[in-house]
Amino acid sequence: MLRGCRKKPVPNRSSNPFERSVASSVLVIIMAVFVCGCSSSQQIDPDEYIKLGQYKGLHVDRSSYEVTEEAMQDELEMLANAYADPDGNVPEITDEFIREISEGSFQDLAAYKAALADQMRSEYDEFYDLQYYEDLWNLAVDNAEVIKDFPPGYLQEKTERSMISALKYAKSLNMSFDDFVSEKMGLTVEEFNSEAIEYAKVAAKESMVCAAIAKAENITVSDEDIEKAINEYVRLGAFESREAFEQEGPERMEELKEYILTSKVQDLIAEYAK
Repeated sequence: MLRGCRKKPVPNRSSNPFERSVASSVLVIIMAVFVCGCSSSQQIDPDEYIKLGQYKGLHVDRSSYEVTEEAMQDELEMLANAYADPDGNVPEITDEFIREISEGSFQDLAAYKAALADQMRSEYDEFYDLQYYEDLWNLAVDNAEVIKDFPPGYLQEKTERSMISALKYAKSLNMSFDDFVSEKMGLTVEEFNSEAIEYAKVAAKESMVCAAIAKAENITVSDEDIEKAINEYVRLGAFESREAFEQEGPERMEELKEYILTSKVQDLIAEYAK
């Protein structure tokens, strides 16, 4: 009922510390497809290229979110605007108004605000949890040392994957690649290519660190892990069935394995964290 009253499932993102520009967000989405993947790096021995540093017992500050009066007011204003009449008259947020739109679930404004504050904290906590995992992972990667240049073909593979991902993204929006890069990312094709190369270097190290930790900790991806992940995809409606997923081809399966292995490694680092 709370979500129904709000007419909006998440807080005002203007105060979200993780808000990014459109161009930056798109770039992150594209690069995320290959930055943390581990499977390709398992074709070569990661110990030849990476010397692991500390990845156990790491500590990073874990942020928490407190609902400010300003954020609460923003939510209430959006709620009122959602119930404006055809002439644009915005209702006053009163106890009676809250009782009416919540069909009696909340007896007054105070009760509604308390429930709303709890929901806002819960929603923001999801962002902070993701940030916590990311900070731990980045620290583990920073603590590792590259002791040998990565094979040129390996770096090329990472660069090509960013291009493939961008092409797929552009196609899904019915846009040409040039228009997509220009309009959605605010880059020229040359700038995109340059950034893709730089991300490939980051991706190569992250993949090697992931593979090295997986090797050291005997972390693998089982058939059961894959089955569970595909079932979750189907449950969430991303695919109609397992058969529909498999029709995506072997590349999609490899991406899934990479994602599972990376998640397992990052979960382990979080378990080891102080």
